[in-house]
Amino acid sequence: MADKTSLPTPTMSRPSSGTDHGEKVVAICDESAIPAVIMETPHLTPKQQYQRLWADLKKDKRFVLRSLFVMSLVFGWGYDSGLSGVAIAFPEFRKVYGDYYAVSDEYVIPALWQSLWNAASTIGQVFGAFLTGQFADLVGRRAVLWTAIILSISSTFALVFAPSLPVLFVSKLLLGLSIGFSTVTPPLYVTENAPAALRSSLSSLTNVIIVLGFFLSSITGYGSSKISGEWSFRLAFVLTFLVPTLFMIGLPFLPESPVWYVKKGRDDDARKAIVRLFGKDVDVEARLDFIKSELEVSAGEASMAKQTSWQAIFSKEHRSRTLVAVLGLQSQNFSGGYFANTYQTYYFELIGQSNAFGLTAISSTLQFVSNCVAVSVSDVLPRRKALVGGGTLLLCWSLIIGGTSLASESNKVANTALLAFMITWSMLYTATVGCFGWAVAQETAAQSTRPKTIAFSLVCQQLTALLLSSVFPYFINPDQLNWGGKVMFLFVGAEIFILGLLFFFQPETKNRTYHDIDSLYAQGVPPRKFSQYVVADGVAVKMVKKRA
Repeated sequence: MADKTSLPTPTMSRPSSGTDHGEKVVAICDESAIPAVIMETPHLTPKQQYQRLWADLKKDKRFVLRSLFVMSLVFGWGYDSGLSGVAIAFPEFRKVYGDYYAVSDEYVIPALWQSLWNAASTIGQVFGAFLTGQFADLVGRRAVLWTAIILSISSTFALVFAPSLPVLFVSKLLLGLSIGFSTVTPPLYVTENAPAALRSSLSSLTNVIIVLGFFLSSITGYGSSKISGEWSFRLAFVLTFLVPTLFMIGLPFLPESPVWYVKKGRDDDARKAIVRLFGKDVDVEARLDFIKSELEVSAGEASMAKQTSWQAIFSKEHRSRTLVAVLGLQSQNFSGGYFANTYQTYYFELIGQSNAFGLTAISSTLQFVSNCVAVSVSDVLPRRKALVGGGTLLLCWSLIIGGTSLASESNKVANTALLAFMITWSMLYTATVGCFGWAVAQETAAQSTRPKTIAFSLVCQQLTALLLSSVFPYFINPDQLNWGGKVMFLFVGAEIFILGLLFFFQPETKNRTYHDIDSLYAQGVPPRKFSQYVVADGVAVKMVKKRA
């Protein structure tokens, strides 16, 4: 490959030394004038991209294995989310903690306590996410991970043996706090240290692990439903111990994040951590210099402190990126994901399905498979098409589900269609918005503000989930409005609004280094047009196709 300095220099306008980051600098040139090293990646075929990805996976397999281990802790969110809906579907759970409802001759958890049951975990996650953003840069990533697993194990013990609804609520609240810690920290650890070539695939693991947790909660619920007595649901709670216990065994061998060491000025410790993460063959100094350049250490300690504050994510330089990160996760809640996943088992029972647990197990299996397929194409499929296009497709499904729900319960054809669209909706959700919403939220943030941005995005997501968990029982409970699938109509308007904002503000981050993303933002390139630009020597260059 030719050296960049020997190639023609594109005609472009460069910022002067006093240029502010808010100034727009747009350079346009012909593709033939762009250095070959810059133009190589956009023209790779999918087969070539997969070959390159496989080579990168083998080259950094030590880091990939470390990433899989760290990401495993996100399992708790998926398992807890699925368990919330599965538990309410257990007749014994409703009998132990609910009231008798004579009209339908069954026990029902009061709507207030049902809301609190679902909200408890969400409230805990909000505080856990906020505290992670507050302390991850102060005490390090490993300290937060230790806090998460210790809190998870202790709160699960209380949850299993909770004698009453108030104790159940407090146990779930503390478990949610641990989940908040363990949902923000692993993606932060992985994405801030991942090589650019692997970042897309590794950041997409977040939703894979969440869906795996949901999948196992449905399998556990199905198996436990065959057990009579209180241990039918208590056994499902016991398995919450599994991942935190295994994680605690491996955590002592996980190095602290090299990025955190660099932020603290501990370069020697960062070098040791880099070797432990990537292996002895890694170019330690090159990796260290790359981290420093991303963090803009040369700007000085005072500037770095300012960049890692909460205020920084709302500054003119970063607020657009913060908005996209927030919208990436909000698209999950407001596409209907909360209803379709958390309440799926209970909803299957409400529409008269005799094997609700089995249907949930089938649905979650298909979700997991579709999510794995999505991750396998995450380095090939553009982010904007996956998120905006996928969200639009879900809108159509939501309208069909809501419309089909208008039919009477005696209409077997309509109920069968409703069931089919609910299950296929879940598959589409995990393959599009569920998977790529996380990737967009993690990739869009700047390296220096990533802990705060990810934490803030998760806090916003959990606050809206808290709102939904508070009102949902009143919409779908048989002793309340009993809307069923008609509740999907509520999501359509909100999702249209969110997708409209994403269309204008979401950048294309696929296969972009953080340097490239920073340069494109700094030079005022419209986010929706990022795919039309390359970055040559730190300057954005618009690609113009040759005329025949």
